[in-house]
Amino acid sequence: MALPPLRPIVLAHQNDPHWIIELWLKIHGGDPAPDLRAVNKATVDIVKALVPHLDAAKQKAVLAALG
Repeated sequence: MALPPLRPIVLAHQNDPHWIIELWLKIHGGDPAPDLRAVNKATVDIVKALVPHLDAAKQKAVLAALG
């Protein structure tokens, strides 16, 4: 019995920082966290690590929002 031919994989998005953050928020956004201070620090650290991948205007806006 022969297998059907393979089809190429077509992505509906790019795996960029924006998409990853959106996915994280869709999955975890509404869940309460047991220790919000640790979660907030980790979130800020992750966002700061992703900032260099944004264009200059967005970098400035994100860094301003983080304080």
